[in-house]
Amino acid sequence: MDLQTFLTQTFRSWSPDPPEQISRTQHDVTLRWTPGSWRFVEGQLLYRIERREKIPAWVLVYSGGKTTKTIENLAPSQPHKFRMKVLLKSSAVNNLSQFAIDHFGSEEAVYKYFSQEVENDDDNLGDDDKHNEKNDSLGDCTDKKPSDNFNGNENTSIPNGTGDHQLKQVVSNSQSRPWLESRYSGQVWTATDSEGASVICFCMAVRCGYLKQIQQMLEERPQLLEVINSVNGMTPLITAVRKGDTPTVRLLLSSGSAVDARSSSGQTALQLALYCRRTGIAQLLLEKGADVAIRDLNGLRAEHYAVDSNSLESVQLVYCGGGQLEVKDNRGWTPLFRAVLQGADIEIIEDLIKRGADTRVVDVAGLTIADAARLLKDKSYPRDAVVRLVDPSYPHEQAVTHFTRLTRKIHSMQTLFK
Repeated sequence: MDLQTFLTQTFRSWSPDPPEQISRTQHDVTLRWTPGSWRFVEGQLLYRIERREKIPAWVLVYSGGKTTKTIENLAPSQPHKFRMKVLLKSSAVNNLSQFAIDHFGSEEAVYKYFSQEVENDDDNLGDDDKHNEKNDSLGDCTDKKPSDNFNGNENTSIPNGTGDHQLKQVVSNSQSRPWLESRYSGQVWTATDSEGASVICFCMAVRCGYLKQIQQMLEERPQLLEVINSVNGMTPLITAVRKGDTPTVRLLLSSGSAVDARSSSGQTALQLALYCRRTGIAQLLLEKGADVAIRDLNGLRAEHYAVDSNSLESVQLVYCGGGQLEVKDNRGWTPLFRAVLQGADIEIIEDLIKRGADTRVVDVAGLTIADAARLLKDKSYPRDAVVRLVDPSYPHEQAVTHFTRLTRKIHSMQTLFK
């Protein structure tokens, strides 16, 4: 057997090493491969990379002369299988023996080198490789298309895929000359990176106060700090605040959570901390620069939430942190107005009045605070106690009421004696 025929048969029976993965992301993997024993014709080789699919069984993802390629647009957290075939350009086939002699120095050296390579390949081919080879050959028979045949004569075309224009150009110049194809390489498994911890898992970890898991998830996906739970519309920080979990709040703040991040209804962590009577957490948020002037969708500020909590400590804290007395919500209600309407403890109403809250405020419906106080039902304290605080004319009104009642009694007695 002459050298040209020997090399041609050796190339056709050669199974190259499978590509290796050198890097990966969530949506792509980068593969690298080598020409192996045929490095002396490296410039004349083209590579065909295929990815395993269901229908068809194998899909061409690259064809060209490069030895590295990034396969893009892959699903995250998914395994992917690749294989490779090497092709020798038709322009180099007739000169293959001369290329080998120039590289190795003599025909004897060429025979010796490739004979050893063939023996090594046979020794390294295990039962699993033979089984895969058989399956691949069957798959090639069923899935092969005319455009996939590189050994045809006329009308032979090379699929471009995502490869170089070099492949198409070579084919157009060598329509009548055969290409040499190697066997397919072994199959290599790769996988894209996962998208990291899910939003649901992170929100659950925050709700349960699992500090170690929270920290690990944030190291993997820092953007989880600002996600909004689709179930309750709350950020992780607000969730921890409502639960009263101070260690988790500290961890989230130290990890970079925005202290004024809002929920889907526009509420901030400070507003809910005051409303839930988490004064320790509210103090921490104020120290971190929480803004008391932010309004929710109803125009309520931190001062209104403090009053709605019916906690004197929350009210005192928000005003020590820069709260204002005359801010109004969308209905025109000041904190004092809301305290009266919400039936807040009389200590809160007294505290607001002592701080200088205006008792003559009128809301958008034209209702005064005194009118609102008269609409209250007696609770743990008499209604008149609130009216006395918010109505400047209350003493005169009470005197008129007593005089009218006394006059009616006198008139009744006079009528009785007649």
